[in-house]
Amino acid sequence: MPGIDFREARARLSLAAVLELAGFEARGFWAGQLRGPCQVHRSRSRRRRVFAADLGKGLWHCFACGAGGNVLDLGVAVTRQPLHAAVLDLCQRLHQDVPWLPARPQPRPARPPEETTMPEP
Repeated sequence: MPGIDFREARARLSLAAVLELAGFEARGFWAGQLRGPCQVHRSRSRRRRVFAADLGKGLWHCFACGAGGNVLDLGVAVTRQPLHAAVLDLCQRLHQDVPWLPARPQPRPARPPEETTMPEP
Protein backbone atom coordinates (compact mmCIF):
# COMPACT_ATOMS: atom_id res chain seq x y z
CA MET A 1 0.00 0.00 0.00
CA PRO A 2 1.51 3.38 -0.94
CA GLY A 3 2.42 5.72 1.87
CA ILE A 4 0.72 9.02 2.64
CA ASP A 5 2.60 12.18 3.53
CA PHE A 6 0.72 12.89 6.76
CA ARG A 7 2.48 16.21 7.32
CA GLU A 8 1.22 17.41 3.94
CA ALA A 9 -2.25 16.00 4.67
CA ARG A 10 -2.42 18.06 7.89
CA ALA A 11 -1.51 21.16 5.89
CA ARG A 12 -4.10 20.51 3.16
CA LEU A 13 -7.07 19.48 5.29
CA SER A 14 -8.88 22.21 7.15
CA LEU A 15 -10.08 21.67 10.72
CA ALA A 16 -13.20 23.72 9.90
CA ALA A 17 -14.00 21.47 6.92
CA VAL A 18 -13.58 18.28 8.96
CA LEU A 19 -15.78 19.70 11.71
CA GLU A 20 -18.43 20.53 9.12
CA LEU A 21 -18.27 16.97 7.73
CA ALA A 22 -18.72 15.67 11.28
CA GLY A 23 -21.86 17.78 11.74
CA PHE A 24 -20.36 20.10 14.36
CA GLU A 25 -22.60 23.01 15.27
CA ALA A 26 -20.77 25.72 17.15
CA ARG A 27 -22.72 27.04 20.11
CA GLY A 28 -20.33 29.81 20.89
CA PHE A 29 -17.01 31.47 20.29
CA TRP A 30 -14.80 32.09 23.28
CA ALA A 31 -11.12 33.04 23.59
CA GLY A 32 -10.58 32.57 19.86
CA GLN A 33 -12.08 29.08 19.85
CA LEU A 34 -15.29 27.57 18.54
CA ARG A 35 -17.21 25.86 21.33
CA GLY A 36 -19.93 23.25 21.18
CA PRO A 37 -20.82 19.58 21.59
CA CYS A 38 -18.10 16.96 21.15
CA GLN A 39 -18.26 15.06 17.87
CA VAL A 40 -15.96 12.35 19.22
CA HIS A 41 -18.13 11.05 22.06
CA ARG A 42 -21.31 12.49 20.49
CA SER A 43 -22.18 14.71 23.46
CA ARG A 44 -25.59 16.27 23.59
CA SER A 45 -24.65 18.67 26.35
CA ARG A 46 -26.08 22.13 26.27
CA ARG A 47 -22.83 23.38 27.79
CA ARG A 48 -20.93 25.58 25.40
CA ARG A 49 -17.49 24.71 26.71
CA VAL A 50 -17.41 20.92 26.28
CA PHE A 51 -15.55 20.95 22.95
CA ALA A 52 -13.12 23.62 21.77
CA ALA A 53 -11.59 23.99 18.31
CA ASP A 54 -8.89 26.56 17.61
CA LEU A 55 -9.06 27.00 13.84
CA GLY A 56 -5.97 29.22 13.77
CA LYS A 57 -3.78 26.59 15.41
CA GLY A 58 -5.60 23.65 13.85
CA LEU A 59 -6.10 21.98 17.25
CA TRP A 60 -9.14 20.73 19.17
CA HIS A 61 -9.90 19.37 22.64
CA CYS A 62 -12.90 17.91 24.46
CA PHE A 63 -13.00 18.77 28.15
CA ALA A 64 -15.45 15.93 28.87
CA CYS A 65 -13.86 12.88 27.21
CA GLY A 66 -10.29 14.23 27.11
CA ALA A 67 -9.80 13.62 23.39
CA GLY A 68 -7.86 16.16 21.38
CA GLY A 69 -5.24 16.74 18.74
CA ASN A 70 -4.86 17.99 15.20
CA VAL A 71 -7.09 17.70 12.14
CA LEU A 72 -5.96 14.14 11.39
CA ASP A 73 -6.67 13.03 14.96
CA LEU A 74 -10.17 14.46 14.61
CA GLY A 75 -10.63 12.65 11.31
CA VAL A 76 -9.63 9.34 12.91
CA ALA A 77 -11.91 9.94 15.90
CA VAL A 78 -15.05 10.89 13.99
CA THR A 79 -14.71 8.37 11.15
CA ARG A 80 -13.62 5.61 13.54
CA GLN A 81 -11.10 4.38 10.99
CA PRO A 82 -7.34 3.83 11.14
CA LEU A 83 -5.23 6.85 10.17
CA HIS A 84 -4.45 5.75 6.61
CA ALA A 85 -8.10 4.98 5.79
CA ALA A 86 -9.35 8.13 7.54
CA VAL A 87 -7.02 10.38 5.51
CA LEU A 88 -8.09 8.71 2.25
CA ASP A 89 -11.75 9.15 3.21
CA LEU A 90 -11.32 12.80 4.24
CA CYS A 91 -9.37 13.67 1.09
CA GLN A 92 -12.06 12.09 -1.05
CA ARG A 93 -14.96 13.74 0.78
CA LEU A 94 -13.24 17.16 0.81
CA HIS A 95 -12.16 16.89 -2.85
CA GLN A 96 -8.46 17.07 -2.01
CA ASP A 97 -5.69 15.18 -3.74
CA VAL A 98 -4.15 12.51 -1.54
CA PRO A 99 -0.58 13.56 -0.70
CA TRP A 100 1.23 10.34 -1.61
CA LEU A 101 4.84 9.83 -0.66
CA PRO A 102 7.17 9.42 -3.63
CA ALA A 103 7.77 5.80 -4.50
CA ARG A 104 11.06 4.47 -3.26
CA PRO A 105 13.20 2.77 -5.86
CA GLN A 106 13.05 -0.96 -5.43
CA PRO A 107 16.39 -2.59 -4.75
CA ARG A 108 17.64 -4.74 -7.56
CA PRO A 109 17.39 -8.40 -6.76
CA ALA A 110 20.73 -9.99 -6.07
CA ARG A 111 22.01 -12.11 -8.90
CA PRO A 112 22.50 -15.72 -8.07
CA PRO A 113 26.17 -16.60 -8.10
CA GLU A 114 27.32 -17.83 -11.42
CA GLU A 115 27.95 -21.49 -11.46
CA THR A 116 31.47 -22.32 -12.32
CA THR A 117 32.36 -25.67 -13.60
CA MET A 118 35.58 -27.13 -12.47
CA PRO A 119 37.49 -29.23 -14.94
CA GLU A 120 37.40 -32.83 -14.00
CA PRO A 121 40.77 -34.40 -13.18
